Amino acid sequence: MTTTSAATTRRIGPWRRWAGIAQAAIFLGLPFVTLRGESALRFDVGSLRLHVLGATLWMDEFFVVLLATLAFAFVFLLVTFVWGRIWCGWSCPQTILGDLTQALAAERARKRRRPARLALAWGTVALVSAVFSAATLWYFVTPGEFFARLLALDLGPVVAWSWAVLGVTLFLDLAFVRGRFCATACPYAKLQGVLFDRATLIVAYDERRDAECIDCLACVRVCPTGIDIRDGLQAECIACAQCVDACAPILARFGRPTLVDYFFGAPGDRPRLLRPVVLALGAASILAVGGTVAAAAHAGRASLDMTAAFSSRFVPRLGPDGRVVNAYDVALENRGRETLTLSLALAPVRGQATVSPDRVEVAPGEHRRVFLVASASGLGPGPVVQALLTATGPGGDTVRAQVPIFLPRTP
Repeated sequence: MTTTSAATTRRIGPWRRWAGIAQAAIFLGLPFVTLRGESALRFDVGSLRLHVLGATLWMDEFFVVLLATLAFAFVFLLVTFVWGRIWCGWSCPQTILGDLTQALAAERARKRRRPARLALAWGTVALVSAVFSAATLWYFVTPGEFFARLLALDLGPVVAWSWAVLGVTLFLDLAFVRGRFCATACPYAKLQGVLFDRATLIVAYDERRDAECIDCLACVRVCPTGIDIRDGLQAECIACAQCVDACAPILARFGRPTLVDYFFGAPGDRPRLLRPVVLALGAASILAVGGTVAAAAHAGRASLDMTAAFSSRFVPRLGPDGRVVNAYDVALENRGRETLTLSLALAPVRGQATVSPDRVEVAPGEHRRVFLVASASGLGPGPVVQALLTATGPGGDTVRAQVPIFLPRTP
């Protein structure tokens, strides 16, 4: 993966920066995208619903999130074993936001600091911190609601404090920590030793050509984590390839390719992409992703849910007409996007029954509790008669719940 052409010595940096800008734009823009009337990706804390690409998962369907997490873990492991720390160098928020605020690090490294540019760099860090911390909240509160409450100076204590804490934390990170986090605190970096093998893609120094190194230290000066790539593979290396772009133009002056580059395994080794661990993780990833998609498709089918239980607030009794009267606490949940007018009916195994109310309207996303009174006759002997409570929507969707009808001992 080396080159002797001076015209292509900056081949990696621009691609990586554009990739970072694109991912930052997606992160900022996704909350503004709406599908079927809801955010493309948002967790509604108030209703405990997760909106994902037009689908809505309710709390009792969150097993899909667990499956998705498992699928993500397998895919992440697969990518790591094949392409190494491509996440760290190309997609990690720490790296992307660090690149967006690189001007501050560059200005502070100058021997003669320029006050105007230094102030502008600090302002950029503050702006990036405020915007991206706010964007994080947009995955819980819609941008429209956020800006409306912001203009009204009524964000509320939860949103306001969350924004403040996230913003200050991000500002301190980008201003003072930066690449030190990757070198000292990142848990993913510490797992590098067990997630790599001898064929994983790495950024490495070609020790076979050690005599060609002129010891200019350009690779050391540009490293965001402060390591010397010539010392071999290190947990602090995030594979950003800045050392590659630093070395390439210097060696090009001598008509030689860069000493530092991407390699599958050690420099000079033959790439081996299809190896047992990769095939195993690939199969596990396909199965996990397929299982997640199937579970998500199944979970999103039911638009109506109902639970019913005998009401402890009501004592079974006989009415003036001799009919048995019971009461139930019924919970109806509309998981669709349109208002439902439901017809309620009670069918005992023996006899007949009527209910009041027999029609209930439930708004989209509403969880409505109904006190339902049932009047039954012709139940026959026995202290308890089982019955089936049904709720039917306008499209024919029906949910059922088994309930008991208790016969009073005395009139």
